[in-house]
Amino acid sequence: MNKAKYTRSRILDILQAGGIDHEKARMVTSRIIDSMAAALAAGEVIELRGLGTLEPRERKARLMRNPRTLAPVDVPARRVIFFKPAKNLKIALNGKVKG
Repeated sequence: MNKAKYTRSRILDILQAGGIDHEKARMVTSRIIDSMAAALAAGEVIELRGLGTLEPRERKARLMRNPRTLAPVDVPARRVIFFKPAKNLKIALNGKVKG
């Protein structure tokens, strides 16, 4: 599996290659990422057609075990981000999707 990362600076490079100057590309990228983070923190769902859906979900508190000592550990409730990939992305990654 490829370990390359798709980073903010890579997005900036792509925008600059499209003719947007560095400062505007940095501002646009920051605003998009900041607004998406704020929306998720506020409980909103983000749908990016062709890529997938990001959704904040509540994970219930539960009792787990430390695998080394088998001692019980209380894990508190918390919010997590759930990503559901779009059908096009699944096809691009794995070929034809059944269902």
